[in-house]
Amino acid sequence: MFVVGTAGHIDHGKSALVQKMTGIDPDRLPEEKVRGMTIDLGFAWAILPSGRSIGIVDVPGHERFVKNMVAGVGGIDAVILVIAADDGWMPQTEEHFHIIELLEVKTGIVALTKKDLVDEEMIELQIDDIREHLKGSFLENSPIVPVSGITGDGLPDIMNSLDSVLTENIKRSDIDAARLFIDRRFTIQGMGTVVTGTLLEGRLSPDQNIEILPTGLKTRIRNLQTHKESIKQAEPGSRVAVNLVGVEKLEVSRGDAICKIGTVIPTDKIAAEISILEKSKFPLKSGFELSFMLGTTDVCGRVYLIETDVLKPGEKSFARIHLKSPLAAKIGDKFILRRISPQDTIGGGVVLDTEVIMGRKAKTKQLEVLEIRRNISPESIIQSEFIKSEKVSYEKLSKNIPFDKNDLDSALKKLSDNKKIMIVGDSIISTQFLEKYAGPAREILEKDHELRPWADGVEPGILAKKLKLKPEKLPDLIDFLVENNIAVSGRGCLRLPEHKAELKPEQQVLKGRLVARLSASPLAGPTRKDLIEEDPGYEVVLNFLRDRKEIIELKGGILLTEKDFNQIVIKVAAFLREAKKATASDIKGHLKSSRKYIIPLLEKLDQMAVTVRDGDYRKLKN
Repeated sequence: MFVVGTAGHIDHGKSALVQKMTGIDPDRLPEEKVRGMTIDLGFAWAILPSGRSIGIVDVPGHERFVKNMVAGVGGIDAVILVIAADDGWMPQTEEHFHIIELLEVKTGIVALTKKDLVDEEMIELQIDDIREHLKGSFLENSPIVPVSGITGDGLPDIMNSLDSVLTENIKRSDIDAARLFIDRRFTIQGMGTVVTGTLLEGRLSPDQNIEILPTGLKTRIRNLQTHKESIKQAEPGSRVAVNLVGVEKLEVSRGDAICKIGTVIPTDKIAAEISILEKSKFPLKSGFELSFMLGTTDVCGRVYLIETDVLKPGEKSFARIHLKSPLAAKIGDKFILRRISPQDTIGGGVVLDTEVIMGRKAKTKQLEVLEIRRNISPESIIQSEFIKSEKVSYEKLSKNIPFDKNDLDSALKKLSDNKKIMIVGDSIISTQFLEKYAGPAREILEKDHELRPWADGVEPGILAKKLKLKPEKLPDLIDFLVENNIAVSGRGCLRLPEHKAELKPEQQVLKGRLVARLSASPLAGPTRKDLIEEDPGYEVVLNFLRDRKEIIELKGGILLTEKDFNQIVIKVAAFLREAKKATASDIKGHLKSSRKYIIPLLEKLDQMAVTVRDGDYRKLKN
């Protein structure tokens, strides 16, 4: 289904044309009937010659009701630009046409109405004038069809022309994230609250749970209708009436959006690219308050230009817009900017970010993000997020985007395959950030291996300190270094893959002497202090052997070879197994040693849960 919207100056025959096309009077309000002009949105539907169905949104032409007009054309596929043959191109024709262009409607036709009031020569003159106004626009080569909303003369040409421009190339975003901006609300007795709107993207079904944003009100769809017929599923791009369960009429408003739960986070700050109309009467100064119109929402907001202080007619700029109330915006949404007083459309733009970067260097970062997002794609959104933070969650990436999960997943895989990102659980990390630290980290490890070839490597905490890296970011860097074979993790340290901890030849000599001396007199050998005072070179050897558990160091610097220590443990266990329990003095006598060695030994055995203390006695724990 396609949705077509009218546009044009007041009293140019928009509603009369719609009624002739559909047999439905789009003017529904009593005041509209009395005044003979459309004040609010009207809706109708028709069948084209091809048999295809279209919904038609009839919008008001009076300048006071432009916000209602914008609410109507925000979700259309094509426009019928209505121009009266006896009046020609008028001020609201101009403003409506610019609004349609700013919202990037891609196709449409021109209906030259009231042909019954003028002669053929006037019609030809008006067609030439209209062509001049449309030169260079999306309607430049569109059909201009003379028609009478009174007699119906030319009506078949209108329907055929619409049929020709509504091609299958016009496609709605078929993503699994339904969003519908509410344009009407009413109550039907026995059914409750009903809201209507154009389904911009995704699908809706009866019994589906949805949320209404920005309020966050959660509800369920009782049933759906299109053109007063119940449907099992609403397709993207269709006009839909949604019957809500347990929702009062006053709980919803025009501008609220029905959304799939968890797909949109309402925002009151957006970053965008905006453009000022060439024919705007006023420049735009940074910090100026404007009326911001997106979907069916109309909210005041201040526009802060990023690249300049003043934006002249015909110019573009990136900007941050601070809104007075939140709305359900997504990246890629088109919007309109109007002066509040005097009321006048001055421009529009496209949402490129649904959050504003704050803090130091905010302007520079925001510009980088927006430059990348000019080309709206899953890849550009992912990559630009890393300007804000080195790490982003999948959940955050999936919010407020105009793409399907499959599109996002495909982009993530492509970036991962190209080594642009690293995916760890629910987190996506920029390899550019990690690469910034990878080189310096390798240099630190190389230097450490050169200075301490006997060491296992560098402890992660020390590496983070040398890199001036925040501790919470260290695990991501370690994962990156290990995954890319830059470093190896082991023994609580990081080392280069080619590094093998080993002693220098002169240290190997000291090792031999040390082991021989300790083995010659276990529980009576030199302590750490004794050895280092004798030769400072022993310190490195001791640390190396201790880390590999080739020697056991007890409290007070008492040293034992691993072999001797294990044999002593066996002796103590055998003694206690027979004696049941023994004092430190008993064990000292059994091992023929001194208190200097026995007390640290027993404390170590207690720590290892080999022995347990019972007053002055020790006994086997098991």
